[in-house]
Amino acid sequence: MADPTAAPHGLGRGSRESPRVLLVDPYMARKDPMERKLVELYPSLGLLQLGAYLRQRGVKVEVLDLTFERDARAVRRRIRSFSPHLVGVHTKTLMRERSLAIGREARELGAYAVAGGPDAVTDPLAYLHGGFDSVVLGEGEATLTELADRIVEKTDPESVPGVVVRRGERLARAPARPFLRDLDALPLPAWDLVDMEGYLSRWQKQTGERRSAVLTSRGCPFDCSWCSKPAFGRTFRQQSPGRVIAELRALVDRYCVDYVRFCDDVFGIHRGWLEELLGRMVSDELGIRFECLARVDLLKTDLLQSMRSAGLARVYVGVESGSQKMLDLMNRGTRLTQVERVAAALREEGVRQFWFLMLGYPGETLEDIEATLRLFRRFSPEEYSVSIATPVPGTRFHELVRDRLRGRPNSGAQNGGKALLYEAAYPEALYRWEQARFHWEAAMGKARGRLPAELLDRLGRAADQLHERVASPILLGRPGRLTSERGSSAPSVNPPRSPVPETPSG
Repeated sequence: MADPTAAPHGLGRGSRESPRVLLVDPYMARKDPMERKLVELYPSLGLLQLGAYLRQRGVKVEVLDLTFERDARAVRRRIRSFSPHLVGVHTKTLMRERSLAIGREARELGAYAVAGGPDAVTDPLAYLHGGFDSVVLGEGEATLTELADRIVEKTDPESVPGVVVRRGERLARAPARPFLRDLDALPLPAWDLVDMEGYLSRWQKQTGERRSAVLTSRGCPFDCSWCSKPAFGRTFRQQSPGRVIAELRALVDRYCVDYVRFCDDVFGIHRGWLEELLGRMVSDELGIRFECLARVDLLKTDLLQSMRSAGLARVYVGVESGSQKMLDLMNRGTRLTQVERVAAALREEGVRQFWFLMLGYPGETLEDIEATLRLFRRFSPEEYSVSIATPVPGTRFHELVRDRLRGRPNSGAQNGGKALLYEAAYPEALYRWEQARFHWEAAMGKARGRLPAELLDRLGRAADQLHERVASPILLGRPGRLTSERGSSAPSVNPPRSPVPETPSG
């Protein structure tokens, strides 16, 4: 490993220079197996906020966004042209291998390589052994600024609060850095550091709207057992409604944005805050439609009406399961009655709903899966995802199944919730089959009103019989009809067929 205090490329020529920092987003849409579908692309808000903070403090900063690149050769070209003292890479599990390659290339070209973001924070050793000089734990603004100064001054970065470095075979962790308390003090994101028009024109071509993203808070106070919070823990800090309005106004005035995704882990945790923001959005006549991720226990009916009036178009809802037992095991803190109330209210208001569903969490039985399918069939959400539960290091879920991990530590980076990474109750093939059943039900829901109801009913019953009499016994390795957990013959657990409500088009 190179000496981290050695002068990076371009140093040692007289008086102290201003630090030069290159921030890299390693995501490449062309390499995403889901790109053949509608991938909802936005620039990295974290890097844009970080870039604005660094620049405000005299750091020369550039962002290399690989989203629209054909390959990663742009990394070498940009490092050579910009000669950064420090290269910071935003890491996510799905892009680990590419992030590691970028870190190695940065060091090869003489820059100090820093990893930040959720994956590096969760597994810093992998990045330090993989070629990075250090990992930033937690928020990066103040830490990266101080780290860049240390590198230019050629002083040891080991004591910079919030940093972990490798010293031989040991990790040297500096003291943790306190979280930023006043998010209003942060500058507006440095949108000019990326190709904003590239993102906006892509959205405009696909949807007729110029869509962008906004983050109004940091952290999440809830404690779902499968959720990793490597950067912020359970802290929750929020910008004032006025600061949010200023950012929205800037997007409208500078880029003609007319649709916004609020990317908060949970949007509108404090009702008073949300009501003030919604009122300002209406009174300021921003003309923006928006979408957000919300919890069913917070999304009250009267509040939903106010959100709709302010421009709400779509809500992402963490339904996860149709079994109350499973919601309790996941420590979701929500009730099925709340899911049902919110789903019905969203449909009544004409708001599109995107459901997140999860299969394979410990304790789930075939009956629990059928309960989820029954709920899905009943409300037929316009959009959804059904993932296989992934034990992420640092979560209680991971600790629960630690002795049952399949020994494929990198599988999550390749499969992103599509593969079974621990020894669950049933074979992976069964969960994949169950995912296919949800896809079939979604297709049936979309066909409702277009095809004769009698035909759809026959198709649905045939699919149920295929599942019960053929697929499940084969996948479970059991002869004959599906049997109960006790091994005795059991009645069908398939949901009864009933009319699927019409799906709103808006």
